[in-house]
Amino acid sequence: MSYSWFKSSKVTQASPVRGGAAVGMLADMPPLERGMVQLLRQWCDGEAGRIAVAEDFTAIFGAEQAALEVNNLAHLITLMVQMGRRPLMRHHTHCACLGGDESAFAQMVAAATAGDREDAMAFALTMLPPDIAYEAVQVAEHVGRATLDIIHRLSATGGYFATPATRH
Repeated sequence: MSYSWFKSSKVTQASPVRGGAAVGMLADMPPLERGMVQLLRQWCDGEAGRIAVAEDFTAIFGAEQAALEVNNLAHLITLMVQMGRRPLMRHHTHCACLGGDESAFAQMVAAATAGDREDAMAFALTMLPPDIAYEAVQVAEHVGRATLDIIHRLSATGGYFATPATRH
């Protein structure tokens, strides 16, 4: 519950948790951004999700490069989850909605991948302190390039980045 500054106001219900409000639909996002949200959700879903991501990366890149790419992804998500200004909000793995934090995360990675570091920093700074935001943008560029590589390799097979989520 939240309280008003004014004595005469009634107690009101708190608004939804900041960053969790739906801002769009996952299916409407470009492939890189959609892929990043799906990777974030799957990674944060627990050990089974992390193992599935690692297996997918290994199938595409081979064991040695997959280890490097998975470590980069883990590092980026760890920065976002553990070093954020507040808890990073995300939707369920199979949710069709796109949350505000998920969108900012995906846009940060997309901007960093495109070489738009100022835009990437703007998105990162909404979620992270400045020194951590800088590091996150550096890592995000590598993660985004690997994700684009995965998207290109899976596009012919209709891989999991192409599959829209279901509505909850």
